[in-house]
Amino acid sequence: MDHPPITKEFPTLHFDQPWQLLRPTPDNNPESSIGFDENLLQRVGLGELGPCLCINHVPQCLVVTRREARMENFVRASQSLAAAGWPVVMRSSGGSCVPQGPGMLNLSIIHPRIKNWSLDNGYQLLCHLMGQLLRSYGLKVETGEVPGSFCDGRYNLQVDGKKLVGTAQRWAGSNRKQAAILTQACLLIDPDLTEATGRLNQFYRLCNNPRQFEPKACTTLRDLRVRPAQSDSAALITAVEQRLVTLLREAFGISTASL
Repeated sequence: MDHPPITKEFPTLHFDQPWQLLRPTPDNNPESSIGFDENLLQRVGLGELGPCLCINHVPQCLVVTRREARMENFVRASQSLAAAGWPVVMRSSGGSCVPQGPGMLNLSIIHPRIKNWSLDNGYQLLCHLMGQLLRSYGLKVETGEVPGSFCDGRYNLQVDGKKLVGTAQRWAGSNRKQAAILTQACLLIDPDLTEATGRLNQFYRLCNNPRQFEPKACTTLRDLRVRPAQSDSAALITAVEQRLVTLLREAFGISTASL
């Protein structure tokens, strides 16, 4: 692959410090795994760390927003899901409850706030990068809402009308010198969408919330039969991750990965 510098498409995305690519060791604790990005956001905001990219894998869980943690019967619902092997953890970004676990790959972009940078700019950056990755598999990618999908939004990446990548964003810090932005994408490579969506629906029912989702509103790279095909799920995930690493190194001028 030959990817032009990211500043060609986003000329304001330039910093004094070089970009880093972080690939933390998978963590079996959902809370600390979800909290890894939040820690990076705080460190970038304080100037302890420069702009960075993070490729992360989160163990099986449901990730809720602070607003959803105030829903009726939330504690009881969380206990029930945890007993079924789906612990409920909280995130700081917006949207709604999403599943995490095997078969999903997460990309986070964390950088200091930029003058005149907007929420749309952040989402467009994510869609540009993830769109390049998906098009390298010969997929026709579009952006937009997908009715019936979990955590639906304008900046889903979809193929054949089905959601393949979800996105979220969080801005931290009120002082521009101590402010940072976290933008996240979750790629559905080979998860069990029937199980994951069923657990989401169970969680909302237990919280007396009418929101429900359709497994067939989403798709996976496995379902799309990307080439080269991989019969083993772990091998497929590794191959996709390596392709993403190559793309990011070229686009951001990164020579090695940290962690």
